[in-house]
Amino acid sequence: MLSSTAPSSGISGAAGGGGGSLEDDLNALLSSSDFTVASYLNMALAAGTSVPEGTTATSNRLTGGQQHPDELQRRMAELALQLQLETQQCHEDIGRIGAELQAILPRCAADVGRVGVGLEGMRIDAQALLESTSMAGEEELSSSLETLSTLHALQSNLSKTKEVLTAAATWDSTISSVAPLLSESNLTEAVNALAQLENGERALRGMPHRDERQKSIQEIREQVQVMLQPQLQHALQNMNSRIAPLQQCVALYTKLGKMDSLQDEYVKQRPGALHKAWFSYAPKTFTSGGEGMASAEEVAAAQRAGESFSTWLPSWYEQVLNLLTEERRQASTVFGPAEAPDIVVKVLREAFRPILPSFQSRLETVFSSSPAAPARGSFEAVGSVYESTLRFLSLAYDLVSGAFLDVAEAGGAKKGDTGFELYRSMQDVFLQLSSPFTLYAQRFPELEGKHTHVAAGMVSKDMQQTVGSISSNSGLLALQEATTRLKDLASFIFPMVESSLDRFELFNGGYRSGPALSAIDNILSNHLGELVICIRSLSAAMTSDANKLADDFDEQHVLCAMEVLKLAGNFRRDLRNFESGTRNRMKALAERVNDFLTQEAENKRMAEAIKEGNASSTSSFVLPDSLSVVEIDSYLSKVFCDEEQSNDDDMNASLLALQRYAAEGSECLYSAAEDAVGALASSCHSVVFDICSAVPRKHLNELSQMSAWREGASTDAFDSYGTLPQHYITQVGEHMLALVQAFEPFASGADSLSVANEVMDGVRNIALQPWSDFLAAAGFSGSDSVVPKLMGGKDIADLVLNNAALGEEDAMLEEGATADEIASAAFCNAWLDVIGLAVTGRLLERIMRISQLTPKGCDHLTSDLNYLVNVFSALGVAGHPHPLVSHLGTLATLQDADLEAQIKARDRSSDVQNAMRAIELRIARLRGLGVE
Repeated sequence: MLSSTAPSSGISGAAGGGGGSLEDDLNALLSSSDFTVASYLNMALAAGTSVPEGTTATSNRLTGGQQHPDELQRRMAELALQLQLETQQCHEDIGRIGAELQAILPRCAADVGRVGVGLEGMRIDAQALLESTSMAGEEELSSSLETLSTLHALQSNLSKTKEVLTAAATWDSTISSVAPLLSESNLTEAVNALAQLENGERALRGMPHRDERQKSIQEIREQVQVMLQPQLQHALQNMNSRIAPLQQCVALYTKLGKMDSLQDEYVKQRPGALHKAWFSYAPKTFTSGGEGMASAEEVAAAQRAGESFSTWLPSWYEQVLNLLTEERRQASTVFGPAEAPDIVVKVLREAFRPILPSFQSRLETVFSSSPAAPARGSFEAVGSVYESTLRFLSLAYDLVSGAFLDVAEAGGAKKGDTGFELYRSMQDVFLQLSSPFTLYAQRFPELEGKHTHVAAGMVSKDMQQTVGSISSNSGLLALQEATTRLKDLASFIFPMVESSLDRFELFNGGYRSGPALSAIDNILSNHLGELVICIRSLSAAMTSDANKLADDFDEQHVLCAMEVLKLAGNFRRDLRNFESGTRNRMKALAERVNDFLTQEAENKRMAEAIKEGNASSTSSFVLPDSLSVVEIDSYLSKVFCDEEQSNDDDMNASLLALQRYAAEGSECLYSAAEDAVGALASSCHSVVFDICSAVPRKHLNELSQMSAWREGASTDAFDSYGTLPQHYITQVGEHMLALVQAFEPFASGADSLSVANEVMDGVRNIALQPWSDFLAAAGFSGSDSVVPKLMGGKDIADLVLNNAALGEEDAMLEEGATADEIASAAFCNAWLDVIGLAVTGRLLERIMRISQLTPKGCDHLTSDLNYLVNVFSALGVAGHPHPLVSHLGTLATLQDADLEAQIKARDRSSDVQNAMRAIELRIARLRGLGVE
């Protein structure tokens, strides 16, 4: 009971003392920091004085005070007499509490009013005292301030007492007034009464029976809310035509402290038309044929669905923006300008909340996010939808930030609100609205590979059809058309991979660059692999009938072969340009990621400070008035794709990777594609070689079986004029000389020459096979490294008996030649060198396979080789004729003893000399010499 709060000594002292003593005690209690309403009332009641009439019984009942039995009996008698005089017109049953309160509490209220008048007088007195204090001297200042402090405490405590007494006086009457108001559906007055009860309950918080008061308030609140719900629903349904009913509901719910529930109902109602428009869109779907490869009909249907959805979605986004624009105005009118930005954000969330599963489903119909699913539809369509979504988010942010900035400029923003929480809330909205794209961003490398494989497969199919129509019977015109078509199809892959980079930037924003570049590298290398197969198929088709190709050979064949070489050169140039462009993109993305990470670190610091209770840390934050598509994409990419788990002091791994890829001269970005270009160049080299060597190959094919090698001594008088070169070698020589004229038209074009020179590296490797066959036919079984050494000629220059090869200085152009002439000659000589080496190697291989050389046969061989020496000398190509040509010519006519000595003089510890010994030993055996 509250009486226990008053000390017993204080009560007895007050009861035994005079009026002056009681007054002093009451004033002292009012000024005390231990003041409570209960202690004050108990002290006054205990003394029986200084308490207004009608207060004793009511206060004693409220406070639950306890007194001495005799004194309590005297006080109860007095109370009974007073109640009998005041309630003569009332019911005889004065024991009922309700009748008692009806008689006593109005007088209590009057007393409270008188206390209020007294307080006002005290306020005037305090003001006068303050003025007099200001006029007093320094000696009186301390005393005046102490008196003023006492009076201020007195005023505060009396105000609190008035509040408690007022609440006690009006409680039952307010309670009893609610039921009639509710029965009459007078919700406005009912809500006012409920607010009054809640204020009274707060004032009586330290009084007994608090649970009963709270229960009564809760019951009334529930009844009011139930009756308000239909009114609210009616107002929401008609808010487009009449806004006043909704404003009335806002006023009532504000008094009830239930604005959150009203706003929730309001927000749910707003996007109804948008949801209806979304679900009314019904794109045509397709029936899956299973988990295997998608049929052409399924792919086409999925592509149509993707195109339809990506075309329709922006119009729906436009409807959402229109709603947000209208909501920005209406929310300000209904809820107030300060609440408008938050309401717009909530409406935006609600517009997407029920449709996100459907959104995900529609995207899956356009293009599955599962890498293992068949490739139906188009990943490009998903990218187009994502771009539309990012543009929409940018415009939606402009509306929200505009609403906040308008309020801030008008001075209506909440105190200390810089918009930071709104900014973070919009970031959450970005994540929610873009969640259907999460898997597409996280699985980009696999999905991009699946998508581009389909498109590249169609190009590969066209290339296969192009070369499939070529055969040995195809004319030159068909070959030229096929070559031109292949050149066009070969470059189709670059627009595809450029689009892949665009999608990488869109979905990943620079994160996970390694896997993305590997996926693009794989796309390029696969395409190059298909191209290599097509080039080899083209070469095989043309050379399947070598004799026909040789018979039909024309200079135009060489020019056509050069176009094939340009194909590889163009591809390498395009690849290097693409790689350079990729580095530039990586550099730009690195700057973008770095800028975003810096800003995000600052935002994170602010968020942590707010979480720790230091809200002042956001005072420096300025809400951006707009966010671009790139800025929003940077945030989403970071959340979706960044797997960085390092400490804050460490640099972001994705940023480091971007900076590494962007550095000039760093690692090759597309190493697999670069290797594949090498394979393509080698295949194109083979095409040029197969065409240019068709004639020599035909005439050298039967060399080893010619009867001339086994001829005996002739008695013909014409032989006295010497042995003439045979027909096969003259055909070979004439062809080599004719190649000069065939190469020159192509080499004279600076542009064509520049492109072809892109892939001239390693062209000499074409000739390795004939030389390898040559050493095998000679019986040499040593290291393979001997083949290039023997083919090069420089390592055996001092090991041959006769060397007619031209040196580098012999092959120089005349002084005064232009740069273009030098480049043209270098290109022609490179191909003449390669073809000459291959022809020489094949000739020597066929010679090693001759079964016997008679003296007359040796004369034929010497004559043939000397003729070839003259032909290559006339070409003027460095290193030609090969030293072995003149060496074998000399060996064929060397005396038996000299040949045997030559063979025995070889150093058996040298692989090169062992190879030379094997060749010389083979010639000796062909001549019938038994040298071991």
